[in-house]
Amino acid sequence: MIGAVAYALSLGAASFATPAQVTLAASPAHVALAAGSRQAVRITATGGAPLTVEARVAGFGLDLRGRPKIAATGDGAAWVFVTPPKVRVGRFGGVLVVTARRPARTRPGDHTALVLLSAVAPSARGVVVRMRIGLVVSVRAPGRIVHRVAIVAARARRAGAGRLLDVTIANRGNVIETIGAGRLTVTLVGSGGIVARYRAGRRELLPRARGLVRFRVRGGIRGVLTARVELQRTARHWVVRRFRLRL
Repeated sequence: MIGAVAYALSLGAASFATPAQVTLAASPAHVALAAGSRQAVRITATGGAPLTVEARVAGFGLDLRGRPKIAATGDGAAWVFVTPPKVRVGRFGGVLVVTARRPARTRPGDHTALVLLSAVAPSARGVVVRMRIGLVVSVRAPGRIVHRVAIVAARARRAGAGRLLDVTIANRGNVIETIGAGRLTVTLVGSGGIVARYRAGRRELLPRARGLVRFRVRGGIRGVLTARVELQRTARHWVVRRFRLRL
């Protein structure tokens, strides 16, 4: 759960370097809050003159492949605010405070927002360089927590001379879930037994969202096969589905 483990999602990296080697960074790079709480974030800038950093709250989302994106709206963005909205970051850095309001009515579980931190710095040649990093914020609203991740589909398709295997996963619960990192495996089985086995890399899935996990199939694997998809929901509970595929 996001309130208990380090949240791996961020917009790009936690820091950004300009051609003039000016670096803007935030620590922590993610903030997990209970509704009604707050967290101090330290902003640092190295390699140049002091910077004025502006903070703006936006919506946060993930595309099907798990890549972060700025959303026009977000269910947690209306609750999150930053003080002060501008901070001067010098030799010893600066501090912003991220606060999550306690909404009167909302769904229990995790809600996300993105704090965009922007600054302008001159480069060595006098050209103005704009920098922006994203600070992911998740807010846990009180109420019944639901963990419900499902395997939706598995499909094979051509990609040039090779083949791709796409597995669609749905988070039907109300908290951010981690898939991969040993929790999602796909085994291809032919008439003679196991042909190949794949393990998904770690990624996050937001509540009420779908994700696509992609595997590249070795060129020599062909024919009609069974894909056994296994997803670990809890320490003792695995979900297993089988799909008939033609590669």
